[in-house]
Amino acid sequence: MKLDLGRIRLPSMPWLARLPGMSRVDWNVWRPRAGYAAFALLAFAVALRGTFPSEAVRERLILEAGARGWQFEADDIGPGGLLGVTAEGVRLEDHASHQLAIDRVSASLQLLPLLLGRQVMDVDALVYEGRVRGSTALNGAERRTVLALQGLDLARAVPLKVATGMDLQGSVSGSVDVTVPEAPAGRPTGHMELAVARAGVAGGQLPIPGMATGLRLPRVGLGEIAASVRLEGGKAAVERLEAKGGDVELATDGLAVTLGPRLEHAAVFGKATVRIQPAFWSASATAGLRPIVEAALASARTPDGAYRLQVVGTLGHPRIVLTPGQGRPAMGGGDEE
Repeated sequence: MKLDLGRIRLPSMPWLARLPGMSRVDWNVWRPRAGYAAFALLAFAVALRGTFPSEAVRERLILEAGARGWQFEADDIGPGGLLGVTAEGVRLEDHASHQLAIDRVSASLQLLPLLLGRQVMDVDALVYEGRVRGSTALNGAERRTVLALQGLDLARAVPLKVATGMDLQGSVSGSVDVTVPEAPAGRPTGHMELAVARAGVAGGQLPIPGMATGLRLPRVGLGEIAASVRLEGGKAAVERLEAKGGDVELATDGLAVTLGPRLEHAAVFGKATVRIQPAFWSASATAGLRPIVEAALASARTPDGAYRLQVVGTLGHPRIVLTPGQGRPAMGGGDEE
């Protein structure tokens, strides 16, 4: 069987003939050449997929993950793009039994930066019923990571539940732009903008001053959460964190996290103003909790019914300290009945 690529008819492109020098090109000569080049590229792509060393790549990923303290498993591994890999059913677990499940992830090196000696990887992951897309630099003195988050379901984020002790709900979207220096003593810089729609807590334990076991939480709606975080000088400064439109409204002031090797051990410090809406106490599941909460937080109550609190401890085990409820709180709302 003879394949005559010279008979391939290219689409009409009159604008091409108007480019400088293109009017002198003999397309009867270049048409078969372009056809053979396209066929060769297609054949290369098909051969790459058919001969992709899945098991060798799996073993390499297991070794790389193990060197960083993770156990790696995947249901299927195959090629992704021209210079990448795709894995489905990915499961990661560290020595502390913290698990991360990813439905599907593709990682591929960008061709142009690679030709210039830089390694930049595009990432596209389906995780927690949402999607994470972006790029990350793998070499260089300054390694920048830029990500876009869309529709991540907090209810499926088991590591977050383990770290906070609460069953969180909501859909997270936002952006992350972080640069990490290659030097071990370097400190990350950048910013994060996050928004949580239909946020809430479905249960868990809330630490309350004076209570050894904490308060067992009922279902609490937090409405819409907006957060803005700036990374600089070894700290994550929360420039904005507020929750509006739910059973409980929240606003923070001067909240900061001192970054360290393990995030759950990072020191946290700041102040928060909390307002509990009167309608929240009218439900049968929460009516009995009102005298307990009001008695525990009485010294932090402000004249308009909000509570001023101080947050200390670590990110994995925060503690709440009561702040005398004097002055005007940093959030609005009506008086509690």
